Amino acid sequence: MPARSQTVELDLPFQRALPDRLRPMLPMPAAGPFDSEDYAFEVSWDGVRALASIDGGQVRLWGRDLRDLTDRYPEVQALAALAPPETIVDGELIVTDADGRPDGVALEARQQALRPETVARAAAAHPATYVVYDLLYMRGKSLMKEPLVRRRPKVYQSIASSGRIYVVEPVAKDGLAFFEAAKENGLGGVVAKRFDSPYRAGQRHPDWLLIEAARRQDFAVVGFIPESGDRMLEALIVAAYDGRHFQPAGRVVGGFDTVASRRMRKMLDGLPNAPRPDDPRWSDDRICWIEPRIVVAVKFSEWDRNGQLRFPIFSGLRPEVSPQECVRTVMVEPPEPARPRRVDIQLPRLLI
Repeated sequence: MPARSQTVELDLPFQRALPDRLRPMLPMPAAGPFDSEDYAFEVSWDGVRALASIDGGQVRLWGRDLRDLTDRYPEVQALAALAPPETIVDGELIVTDADGRPDGVALEARQQALRPETVARAAAAHPATYVVYDLLYMRGKSLMKEPLVRRRPKVYQSIASSGRIYVVEPVAKDGLAFFEAAKENGLGGVVAKRFDSPYRAGQRHPDWLLIEAARRQDFAVVGFIPESGDRMLEALIVAAYDGRHFQPAGRVVGGFDTVASRRMRKMLDGLPNAPRPDDPRWSDDRICWIEPRIVVAVKFSEWDRNGQLRFPIFSGLRPEVSPQECVRTVMVEPPEPARPRRVDIQLPRLLI
């Protein structure tokens, strides 16, 4: 008599092909910190988002715009000896100071290094750390449909912090205390991730929430006001993309020093001119309008009722972000906050 049939899954070799590249999942901004047993809380490092694949003893690295970064950050090759084969991880590139805190100026120096000789010099002066916080493929099998609560243990089981590779240590439940600890340590903020969230490659989704110590967003540069003298730059005109057009959102007049303003001016002068917007608010003849090719991070207090930024301050270049990604994101209201407790944050105290 035949046995009762049952369904089984076969793990066949031809099912193990890794995708060439994936775009990262991105968080939505949240209006404030909160406690919740449904979330894991991690540090927001303000680094360069990068995914890495480990296959055949080699590591390949790319940014959120899918641009190859492999040769620019040779430190990440150490993953080949730490991770299983046929693996893809999600993480972030940072440069830290002696206390393990992110150093934005040093990171920008690494981003500017493109040629092999300049990369070697920059890596020696400002070595990068690759912060690993998610596992998308392991041994050729996709884990992206699995919830974070199942993916997370596999990160620890398969990769250990070593040298310039740092595996994050999130905190469960105590989001308010973790956020306060992040601020005390001079960090940018916290990312809250639902334990039941799958990995949605290429999507910005409210399952992940970004809670920043100071509100920050990426904007395309659509114009600038030149200045004579050492600074060479009086203001940047930044804009958000509405799906069809770039809408000017404010003048950024602070945050860049003499070196940064000279570098920016050199980049801006090389861009094609663009027509002035048909808006009387932008009739200043001093403004040089350009095509949106450069993206910058801007800190600000809030949006006003006219869609303009209040107290915007330059926070750094974002070469890994495309201008069309600079959309105005809606703030997500977090779960009801609870009374905070104190927690400590472990920083990547690695050799400098």
